[in-house]
Parts: sequence; C-alpha cells; structure tokens
Amino acid sequence: MAFKSKAALEQLLNIIKNADATFLNEEKALDHQGKVDGYQHLFHLMHTAIEFYLFNDPLNPSFMLLADKHKKMLGDNVDAVYYFTQLRSDQEYIIRGCRYDSCYLSFALYGGEPTGEIVERVTLNINHKDIQFEEDGSFEIKLTSNPQGINEFKLDKDVVNLFTREYFFDRFNNKESDLSIENISDTQSISPLDDEELARRIKIMTTFFEQSTWIAPLPVEFPINDFLPPFPFEADQGGWGTVDNVYCFGKFKLEEHQYLKIHFTSPECCYWGVQTWNYLMQSMNYERYPVCINKGTAKANEDGTYTIYLSHQKMDVDNWISTANYKEAIIFCRWLLAEELPKQPRVELGTF
Repeated sequence: MAFKSKAALEQLLNIIKNADATFLNEEKALDHQGKVDGYQHLFHLMHTAIEFYLFNDPLNPSFMLLADKHKKMLGDNVDAVYYFTQLRSDQEYIIRGCRYDSCYLSFALYGGEPTGEIVERVTLNINHKDIQFEEDGSFEIKLTSNPQGINEFKLDKDVVNLFTREYFFDRFNNKESDLSIENISDTQSISPLDDEELARRIKIMTTFFEQSTWIAPLPVEFPINDFLPPFPFEADQGGWGTVDNVYCFGKFKLEEHQYLKIHFTSPECCYWGVQTWNYLMQSMNYERYPVCINKGTAKANEDGTYTIYLSHQKMDVDNWISTANYKEAIIFCRWLLAEELPKQPRVELGTF
C-alpha cells in the first residue's frame, strides 16, 4: 500500500537536506559563525514546523510557544512572549485570559493561503487598548465572522493564523498572562489522523519550513556599525510583523578593543527595546549576557535621550549590552504604539 504520508515525508526531508543553500549562498556573505547558526536554525525550524502544523489544528486549536531559550526564530524578542495558533474563518473562537504585569498585549490575525505559506497581510490587530477587561485583569474575546458586541472581533475570509504578543520591562520577574483558546463552533468528533490528513499536514510543514528559510538569514548589506531609518510595519507588507510596531535594523562588526556608542531617542510609546540578533533573527544568549535594554530598564540622560553601549568587553557604564561574543551580527530596535515615527539612532565607533 502506497502511503501519501510517505511521499509527503520524503518531500519534507529533501527540502531539509538542501536548506543550507539558503545561508551558504555566497551572496549572503555570512561569516563562519553565521553559517554555523544557519545549521542550528534548521533544527529550530523543524521543531516549530512540527508544533505549529502537525500538533496544531484550527478545529481544535492550542496556543503554541514561538520561542524560548532553546528555540528561537522569526525575530524573537528577549522582553516578549509569543504564542501561535491556526484559525479558520468558518469557525468561531473564544480566547480567555487574565493579564498581569505586561506593558503590552495583542492578538494579531493574519490572512493568506492555509498551506504554510508566508502570510500576506494582517487582517485584524487587537491590542490591550481595544479589550474591555474585568477589574482583576480577566477578559474574554470572541473571534467570529459576525461580531455583535464588546470584545467581539471579525474573522476575515482569508484568515489562517494568529500570534499573541506580550511585552514586559522585566520579563523574567514579571508574570505573563494566562491565555487559552477554544473553538466554540459545532465540529465533528475528533478522529485519529488518517493518511490523507497526515500527508496534508506534512505538506504544510514543508511549505512553512522552506519559506521560513527565505526570511532568514537577514540581508548582510545593512550598514556596518550603523542603522537604517526606522519604518512602520504595514498591514499588507506580508510576514508576521505587527502594525503596532516601528522597526529599525542595524549591523555591528567589532574587534575586542572596540565598542559602539548608540545615541537613541524615543517618542512617547508603550515599549521600546534595543537588542542583538544573529543573522537568523535569533536573540543572543540572554541567560549569560545582557543583550537587550528597554524603556523600563534604560537610564535616560538629563535631556531625555539615551546613550547605549555595545561591546565584547563589559563596560562600567549605564545602558551596556553585550555582543555575546559575536564578532558581527544585527542590532534591532522596535517601538510599540509610538505616537510618531522615531528618529534614526546615531552611532559612534570607539576604542578602549
């Protein structure tokens, strides 16, 4: 008997086998560490593909954690917790939760093809300002094609998945929200996966895996020891960004005796953060090194600006972040719910 699952698995394994071409490509110009990170990233992608598209089901959804200290992808943030689930527009869902210490909480819904492809647009963005909470921080949200009242929000016909985002000024000493999701539509009884359904899920995993390698590694032609101008994320931009964010990319390349002095300003906003990533959009080793600073942890200058230092060697200054022993990588800034477009950070290269 020929199993469709076998054919789908062989296709997935073939994609995985050849995936290193995406970061070994000479045009990517990754350094040795970047290529090693590329191989490690393949395992992170495999892990995530399995959780998001094999274990997850839009008829019986669960929130799946995007990143932790062992698994990082798609631009994780040291100060944030993200969860993913699949959705279908012909279903109705209830999200139940209780919010505690976060400075920002949102639910971003994305539209596209239900095949694991990179999503095409943000169909709906719900942040904590849009939600009516009870006094204890608890809430319920209904996602439906026909919203009628408070805390009910529309599912567009092309919706395929959802990401939760929750940001903290002190993530590891703060309490994240309790969150759950339930499909409240009348659905058929759940049966074991048959060969056809398993094969379908493996094909989705394959597409997700392959197209995620198109996103990372990031381009390395970013200006060295400098930033590009900040830009807001647009709903039809494609990818899993959020319309509440303004992003800013830079690249560092430092010797042991060098450091970057970053002159940083911020408009009024819910959250801002500066952190280091490798070229695969993965945060550095935040258990061993201070690799991120934010609005709540940074010390401002007298004029309200910030001076942030980045180096290999520990510096006896306010607002120091570490390269985590990377000679070159990405510096990434983001602002949430900024009242105006932030100014481009200015950088000075210094020596010890």
